[in-house]
Amino acid sequence: MADQVADVVHLNARDTTFAYASRAPQQDIARLKARMGWTMPWYTVTDDWDADFGVDEYHGTNAFFRDGDRVFRTYFVNNRGDEALGSTWSYLDLTALGRQEKWEDSPEGYPQSAPYNWWNWHDEYDHPELAQGRMKGWE
Repeated sequence: MADQVADVVHLNARDTTFAYASRAPQQDIARLKARMGWTMPWYTVTDDWDADFGVDEYHGTNAFFRDGDRVFRTYFVNNRGDEALGSTWSYLDLTALGRQEKWEDSPEGYPQSAPYNWWNWHDEYDHPELAQGRMKGWE
């Protein structure tokens, strides 16, 4: 699946973090990431974290929500079912806060913007002078 994931900076612009976790050694992960040009974080699980969170299956896509020190798994799919994922939109839509746009019902205090007002070229989020659209935090 890693070869079809959109640039994660778009997810980061919505305060959403995308990461892979596996039991593969970091030197193997780093070699493959360098070859493929992937930039997403990829962690090596070396303890019982995966079993503790109930995600110790061979393959699966999970969404977690952090509330202070508490972490909740809000979504899980394994085997067939996640081959359609990979776009920014598909990942945001399965998170607890969704796209964080005004048409959604979000908890009080969570930011929302007009649809697509936050979207930009992946190299322009930190450079408003180059932006095509409105930047994160703009109305």
